[in-house]
Amino acid sequence: MIIRVLNLKIVVCCCLLMVAGIGAAQTENDKSKSNLLTKVKAIVNRNVVNGVDTNYVKAPKQPWQVSIKSRVAQTNLQMHSTIDGGELFDGEGIMPFVKGVGDMEMDPHIRTKVSTSIGVKVGYKGLSVSYSFPVGGDKSQNLTLRGVGKWYSLNLRWHKFKSSTMENHFSGAAKIRSIEHYDEETNEITYTDWGETQQWEESFTENLASPISIKTLIFDGFYIFNHKKFSYAAAYNQKTIQVLSAGSPLVGLMGYYADFDYADKQNAETIYWMDGIGRLRQYQLALGGGYAYNFVPAKGWLISAMAMPMVTLVNRTRINTYSTNFKEVVNTNLLEYAILQALAAQGISVEDYKFADNYEIQSTGAYSRNNRVALNFTARLSITYNWDRYFVNVNGQFNNFNYRHNAMHGYLNDWYVNASAGVRL
Repeated sequence: MIIRVLNLKIVVCCCLLMVAGIGAAQTENDKSKSNLLTKVKAIVNRNVVNGVDTNYVKAPKQPWQVSIKSRVAQTNLQMHSTIDGGELFDGEGIMPFVKGVGDMEMDPHIRTKVSTSIGVKVGYKGLSVSYSFPVGGDKSQNLTLRGVGKWYSLNLRWHKFKSSTMENHFSGAAKIRSIEHYDEETNEITYTDWGETQQWEESFTENLASPISIKTLIFDGFYIFNHKKFSYAAAYNQKTIQVLSAGSPLVGLMGYYADFDYADKQNAETIYWMDGIGRLRQYQLALGGGYAYNFVPAKGWLISAMAMPMVTLVNRTRINTYSTNFKEVVNTNLLEYAILQALAAQGISVEDYKFADNYEIQSTGAYSRNNRVALNFTARLSITYNWDRYFVNVNGQFNNFNYRHNAMHGYLNDWYVNASAGVRL
């Protein structure tokens, strides 16, 4: 509770500093005004309604807003790589029944639990301060900064979370064999001959001994051409009201950074299945154009949609690779490893990885690559209803980022949905 109060105080102080900074930036013509509040009010009014067609966009009569808000969000990472099946599944030791033939496709998938938070926002026209806290989900850390004007929108989101599970899928060609005879006295196993090459698929959920750490930073900003008749703010923070339907072309810039790090010696098994990759970082900068439309089907209602495909100008991937002693350790503990795998297949969580303490990893280098041009996508949707003093809003955003590094490629999907109910004072 003390930490939350301190965080709230910090946010309020930052808001006051922002207000003071805006006041200090006034032109010489504003110096005749007697106090800071009057200056700030003039700036906000100019930013909200100056130069707009009031037949289409109007400012609420009440300048203050108090609202209760909630947010749900999720991040999905899907990876795909091509690896040597014969090296990964050699028909001995930990996988005596399967021998890979040729290349094999591997598809790891990491998804966070849906996170939920609730909070309160207080605003004066275009200025606002809010505070929220998580109530469920992935227990992640989030920082969101947003600025919306009549001709622009800026949004920055930092997200840090951990995941203890990874869904994995193998597919490719393999030869299969089975146990022909087991000698109880000598514990010797006799296998059948290898069968014909056939398609083989395996799916499983891997419980990571050390959670994977994931950080994402997403920035987007775009320019609104038809800002006289179209109001982005009416759809996403209700500081204006869209009276008649209107749309606008947009041009935007998006930056994206992600860091996926599971390079811990306890994750030697995961690193082995990932063909030696223990950390992956992505850097992207994209430029795009799109369109947004505010539809007013009846008084008080507003349905807004925006879509913007984007082409990456900068698309860089950096990976860190490691060698492990996973096979050597497991081959000397086959019985224990088989028991753990059998329990995991039945959904029984086993937290005591005794022989995993003997795992070791060693860095084999870091590699960077500038990738070819990729197509990313962002989309938003908002539904609002306004009464004279009250309003409710639901809005969501979806981002898609693609990457490629040699035989590895994949995508990250990031989405959230905000809901709020407020009153104007």
